[in-house]
Parts: sequence; C-alpha cells; structure tokens
Amino acid sequence: MSIYDNQNVVTYVYQSLNPWGYNVLILNEGEEVPENCTTIVPPDIDRPKFNSDTQKWESAPETPIEPSDMQKIVMQQAKTIVQMQSVLMQQSKDIAELKGAKA
Repeated sequence: MSIYDNQNVVTYVYQSLNPWGYNVLILNEGEEVPENCTTIVPPDIDRPKFNSDTQKWESAPETPIEPSDMQKIVMQQAKTIVQMQSVLMQQSKDIAELKGAKA
C-alpha cells in the first residue's frame, strides 16, 4: 500500500516473523520491497503468518493448552461445588413441598 507522507510516496511492507506475527516497514519512494516482505495488508486475525506459496495471510492453528495440576484440582472442586449446590437446592424444594403438605 502506498500513500503520500509529506509529499513523498511511502510504501508499507509487512515482514513475516517466525513462527507468527509481522513487522511493519516503511519504504520511501524508489526503495525495493525486501525479499522476505509483502505489500499485502495482513487481515485482522490472531497470530497471522504470511504464506509465500499461496501469497495469503493465515491464522495460527489453535493449540490446546493442558491445564496445570493445580488448575485441574480447582476445576474438580468447582464441579463438586456445583453438584453440592444442586443437591441443596433440590433439598430446599423438597422441604418446602413437605411444609406445604402439612399446612
């Protein structure tokens, strides 16, 4: 993409980083685009990477993150608490029904 900056033509180029992301370089009029760069504007995606074979930007694949042992314990405790709350709610409903039946 070329624009005028204070009467000079400048070109924005995007240098793909390894493994994902990019640097933006500004070239002045007459400067050549470096070999490892593109003038194709990256889309608004997570962790973009330029594929020089297809001449398109790609998004990084989702990488599953394994929870730590502590996170696993906390998740199990949260599940247990939810189950306990469910039982307590049901008991409260049962008690209310029994009180209503005796009245």
